[in-house]
Amino acid sequence: MHHRSRRRMEQTMARILEYVKIALMNIRSNKARSFLTMLGIIIGISSVILIVSAGNGFKVGISGQLDALVGGFIQIYADVPADEADTIMFNDDDIDAIYEKVPHVKGATDIWRMGANGSAQTTKGTFSVAPMFGNESMQFYDGAPIARGRYFNKIESQSGAKVCVINERGAKKLFGTIDVVGLDLSMSMWGVTEDFTIVGVKKDDDSLAKEMTMGTYGDVSMEIPITLLEELYGYYTEEFSSFIIFADSSEYVTDISRQVQSLLEARYNVRGKDYIQSADMASQVGMIGDILNYITIFIMLVAGIALIVGGIGVMNIMLVSVTERTKEIGIRKALGAKTGSILFQFLMEAVIITLIGGFVGIVLGILGARGICGLASNMGMGGMEAVVDPKVVLAATGFSSLIGIFFGIYPARKAAKLSPIEALRHE
Repeated sequence: MHHRSRRRMEQTMARILEYVKIALMNIRSNKARSFLTMLGIIIGISSVILIVSAGNGFKVGISGQLDALVGGFIQIYADVPADEADTIMFNDDDIDAIYEKVPHVKGATDIWRMGANGSAQTTKGTFSVAPMFGNESMQFYDGAPIARGRYFNKIESQSGAKVCVINERGAKKLFGTIDVVGLDLSMSMWGVTEDFTIVGVKKDDDSLAKEMTMGTYGDVSMEIPITLLEELYGYYTEEFSSFIIFADSSEYVTDISRQVQSLLEARYNVRGKDYIQSADMASQVGMIGDILNYITIFIMLVAGIALIVGGIGVMNIMLVSVTERTKEIGIRKALGAKTGSILFQFLMEAVIITLIGGFVGIVLGILGARGICGLASNMGMGGMEAVVDPKVVLAATGFSSLIGIFFGIYPARKAAKLSPIEALRHE
């Protein structure tokens, strides 16, 4: 009994292999037509793989950059209705209280950006300078590491030491090198010219995230202790309407926002009035990820339509094949071929066409996604890498098989139901 069932299985396998051979032979004999039939499947599958893989790569890359840049970045500001109470102004005592009572805070500062309002003159020429004023915590603002030297410290910030940190690009423009720690930079702004000692040089960050969130201003980016803004240029900096907190990690942002709001409401006796607000960038990172997801889904739907169009192409070509091979079907049926055998043969041909198209589509989709992500990286959008999800590849393969079966059933059934006498009469 066992021997008989094994023999039956071997016969079935031999028959299937025979059908595969016949299908491949027919596909080869009509190369151009078969390729054009596969093209719709190839376009659909490659589009799905490319869009999902490149989309995931962009999402991971951009979200990673944004999270590293602003994931732990919280802005605290006062929003007091003019007809209800006096405006709340914060001060350094509030920042000290936050350090003391709120965990996972690595820095807090008021930041003043002056745009490209300064200028510096060297033997290389005159350059526009974009100064930014804050305390020692300003080093966390853009997440760029120090390439040379160090950032100015708390003592220098509080005492108003005439020190600064510049960017690599600025150092090269001013001095032709980034080895400028200890050199003086003479900056003129609003009629005041002052020498600042360079204590550090920050690495340049040309990533897309930096461009989107920070912007670039002037030939030279220059970071200076905020006390000098008052001492040299007459700005009152002891009180401020908003300031920025830097969290150890984006995971602490929600807790820090809640605790800081509660602490400041208690300090200003405005509990429950929503006068003190917070805005964190981590939620905006999530929003960008959501937008990318929606775009990916939309393009996948378009690619899905391309797959269905490809499936209709398979059905169309199989119907042509049935018409062309009517006499062959008649001969096979007259020689005793069963209806099921004819049906299976034509179905196998449709499935093989879609599977070959699907495989080519997967390869092209993966290569295309890697190419697009590589191009994006070279264009300064950060380290983008295509993320190929095996589930998507399997789903695309399964879908292309289903397309072949679904659109191949009608032509196969039409072939199988042909009367041998009518088929043999057909010219």
